[in-house]
Amino acid sequence: MSDAIREHEKIRELLALAAAGALDEKEEQLVARHLRECETCAAEQETWSMLGSALRRLPTPQPRASVVERARAQAQIRLAESFEQRWNTTVIACLVAFAWVLTVMSWPVFKLATGGVAGLFDHDFHHGWFWFVGFTATVWIAGGAAAALLSLYSRRERRLA
Repeated sequence: MSDAIREHEKIRELLALAAAGALDEKEEQLVARHLRECETCAAEQETWSMLGSALRRLPTPQPRASVVERARAQAQIRLAESFEQRWNTTVIACLVAFAWVLTVMSWPVFKLATGGVAGLFDHDFHHGWFWFVGFTATVWIAGGAAAALLSLYSRRERRLA
């Protein structure tokens, strides 16, 4: 296919967009130049322009107020749920980080309380270690149970709202 035919086909593909005013300035100039030289495309462009003009005169359909209000309410609910989800994720991440820091920091405190300063340097795993592990496990289980109960309470509140 020759370059002239390819250029002609390219311009024909742009005619509908030109009639809708959707071309950039460079493409607009390219189409205008071609229309001055090609009567076939100029006639087709006239048809597209009339069609576009007729479509612009049609009334724009408007949704019922109840549909708009329902969509707005659903969007607000989804936005609130999304915010709550992000907030809950952030709070849980901070709580987990805090729990780990508290766990790591409580070992030296526990050793100081049970054996004094010398207990910090004693690395023997004697009965104090088992008490500490038991304490840590109990705290973590209690925290998990509290998180689960708070989640259930939050879900129940959302269902009632």
